[in-house]
Amino acid sequence: MLSSVILNSNKSIRQFLLLGVFFFFLHSRAQIANYVNNGGFESCKGCESQTFYGTAYFWGAIDTTKYVGLLLSTQQGFVPNSSYTYQWPKGGGNYFISLGLWKPSTPNTQRGYPRNKLKQTLQSGHTYCVKFYANLSNQSSYGCDGLGAYFGDTSLDTIKYCDTPLSYLTPQIQYPGILTDTLNWTLVTGTFVANGTEKYMMLGNFKNDVSTNTVMTNPTNTVVTFSDILYDNVSCIDINLPAFAGRDTFFIPGDSVYLGRPSDVGIDEDCMWYKLPNTTTAIDTIAGMWVKPTATCTYVVKQDICGNIKWDTVVLYQSAIGVHELDLIGKNLKIYPQPASNEVTIQMNLQMDDPFNKYQLYNNFGQLIREEELSFKNHIATIKVENLEDGVYFISISNSQNETITKKLVVAK
Repeated sequence: MLSSVILNSNKSIRQFLLLGVFFFFLHSRAQIANYVNNGGFESCKGCESQTFYGTAYFWGAIDTTKYVGLLLSTQQGFVPNSSYTYQWPKGGGNYFISLGLWKPSTPNTQRGYPRNKLKQTLQSGHTYCVKFYANLSNQSSYGCDGLGAYFGDTSLDTIKYCDTPLSYLTPQIQYPGILTDTLNWTLVTGTFVANGTEKYMMLGNFKNDVSTNTVMTNPTNTVVTFSDILYDNVSCIDINLPAFAGRDTFFIPGDSVYLGRPSDVGIDEDCMWYKLPNTTTAIDTIAGMWVKPTATCTYVVKQDICGNIKWDTVVLYQSAIGVHELDLIGKNLKIYPQPASNEVTIQMNLQMDDPFNKYQLYNNFGQLIREEELSFKNHIATIKVENLEDGVYFISISNSQNETITKKLVVAK
């Protein structure tokens, strides 16, 4: 019996779990997913007022004396209907509107280039997946091309006046066609390799007036050739960001457990969640979520960043024998050699009333590929792995109460 290591009360267990959640958030927030600050334009100043347009935090103009655009908010009453357009946000309750083209009969060119100060300077040599959604306002007389995203260094701070198109800047990401859709949000996406100086991101049309191609969309407003562009859900994510389902943890039935990363635009749509043994039907598409498990279970997240797919698995343990006991059992469970080629040894040095004598083997995609009984002799059992392909696997060993301990197994021949 291992009753001497059981926690004294449920209160102590909850304090232990809360401490684990605290350290989890410290870890997950240390690694940036979306480098764009306030990419959904949800954080804003003045959004509660219905007398003037609000301001999106972390977004502004290069030159504060010139036009950049407006935040349109559901809270203000300017979404979905405003004097500029009729449109629901791609996500959340807000979006940004800015001029992509303005060519009146007199020389008075204007452009809006919303600029975002990134959460951190991009890393040299890293490839980044960039996404944003764009839409043409209903009032626009023409749709235009040239729409893109430019990533720049502190030299952008030296621009004193922005009253002409920034055609001397070459956007790393550019939409290949003419934006004419006023109904559906259009995805603009691509990848680029950072040089390590990129501190800002800007959106807009980086072509000059002569080079900008247009298509008439609203003949009632053709006195002026203009395109009002709506922006929403802007993201810049390292394409090699590791998938993160969370840390294996213990729970008390009835309590909630948070899985994955903090929610943010871009990374939310890149992550799909499954609960084993079902790996065909996703239960949610989001970076992180709360679950309320009732028994030991395993969740798998599939992360797809511009086609680069990664997986991660998290096990939630429910134990009637107590958190400390199950932790003690896990520490005394040894699986070797690592990596294994033909055979793997499982060693359990504890005597238990309810032995852990069944195992399930999962591949790195979270798919169950084997389930068998374990036969221990002198605290040792063996599993054949010579038919497994090289790679990372997970062995879940359980008792009759379905209390489970999961260990990683590496196979390399």
